[in-house]
Amino acid sequence: MKRTFKLGFTLGLYAAVSCLALAVVNNFTAPVIKDRELAKEKAGLRVIFRDAKDFEVVDKKDIDNAISVSKQDLGSISIEAMYEAIGFDDSHLGFAAKISGPTYDTTSILLGLEPDSTIKGVHILSTSDSKGYGSKAADPNYKVSNGKTFGAQFSGIKPLESFERGKDYEAITGATMTTNGVSNMILTGSKVIKSYIDLHDANLVAKE
Repeated sequence: MKRTFKLGFTLGLYAAVSCLALAVVNNFTAPVIKDRELAKEKAGLRVIFRDAKDFEVVDKKDIDNAISVSKQDLGSISIEAMYEAIGFDDSHLGFAAKISGPTYDTTSILLGLEPDSTIKGVHILSTSDSKGYGSKAADPNYKVSNGKTFGAQFSGIKPLESFERGKDYEAITGATMTTNGVSNMILTGSKVIKSYIDLHDANLVAKE
């Protein structure tokens, strides 16, 4: 009985020490990982809005309000963050959203819209889709027929007016699910951003 108790105590002690060690490691690595993600995000925003001086973070409550006003059922899509792009002359260049959602697996994008809801740019932050197929979405060497990358081809499109595969944009060869997933994020995100723009122009959002 004593031996069993001693063994149980020892195993419990090992488990406690392991949990503590894991917590310590996580406390050190979590901020580093977050900083790397934010740096990647910021770099992506500058790819879309090259003339931006800064990016102001949109309040989470305003994002939720924009989603509500847009009447979009996001389903598995997540609007993780939104930003307002500010020019060097303090002009409002447009808005961007970080959006994640299901493709073949999962993909995260940055979607930028100009004030008139024209797509300023789409930047693929990451994808866990199949290598050689869905992964082409984030491959800078993969080009559609007009010579642009998969994400870059969306620039200049007004998705709230027309957004048809084969007409307004091309699918990734051999990756229909990735194409459909990304295009769904773009269309849904555009509607949410448009709702935020309307709230912003009506002074119904939080002010810095």
